[in-house]
Amino acid sequence: MSASLPSFPDHPSSFLSSADELSDQLSPGRKSLDVLFLGTGASSGVPVIGCSCPVCISTDKKNRRTRSSVLVRCAGKNLLIDTSPDLRYQSLKNGVVTIDGVIFTHPHADHVLGLDELRIFNYIQKREIPVYADSYTLSRVQMMFPYAFSEANRGGLSRPKLIPHEITGPADILGMSVISFPVYHGPVMNHAVRINDLVYLTDCKGIPDESWEALYGVETLIVGAVKYEPHESHFGIHEALALIERLNPKRAFITHLSHSLEHEELSRMLPPSVFVAYDGLRITTGGS
Repeated sequence: MSASLPSFPDHPSSFLSSADELSDQLSPGRKSLDVLFLGTGASSGVPVIGCSCPVCISTDKKNRRTRSSVLVRCAGKNLLIDTSPDLRYQSLKNGVVTIDGVIFTHPHADHVLGLDELRIFNYIQKREIPVYADSYTLSRVQMMFPYAFSEANRGGLSRPKLIPHEITGPADILGMSVISFPVYHGPVMNHAVRINDLVYLTDCKGIPDESWEALYGVETLIVGAVKYEPHESHFGIHEALALIERLNPKRAFITHLSHSLEHEELSRMLPPSVFVAYDGLRITTGGS
């Protein structure tokens, strides 16, 4: 596999003639999605412990960022992408009381360490929760939280009760068309997620050639960038903007932001239809 940063090579000509057809294939019926940004921060969150930089001491609530995660709602079902270490706080703040399924993008701490909070949703819903990921991520999560997948004490309330599902290709999850596809995250791989016409792409430094197809025809792109300048395992702002320009979605949102990025300052430099995401932001996409 070869990376395609920073110039992003031209797409194959087949995309130029069949984007709408592909989008229909990936997103039959173009179902409307409601997206809640539970968290928009990088791995340390904002404010960072012990830091007194202008962003960390800012009084602007949009500069307060818990670790990144989104909740996608379609036809009454809630699909969570990643279990941030801040999941309990995020759920209380945003009134989240139901999680019908979870997708994990990769097994790094800031994306999985809130998994234990799922046990409260088991209790509320009185059922197990399906979790989805590629084979490597799923195996790592099961190693990190073996008790959550154990057959012992299945009826107890002291641990999450989860049903693991490996994603091996396009899948229907809770009535949503889902594709999980690999992207470069420095020396390791992460998985981005396409749900209908939405793409969630954090923790990315490059796009493998075989993953471009899943990005074609995207309507709403959520992409991570940790700071202005390039980072060894994440996009910088200018790299994220280069990707947005190449894909030309109807709109894009920047997430996974560190304390190097001040909300209003960054907002002023972005082109029209590109926005800085913030904790608690709600958007609707698709349905056209």
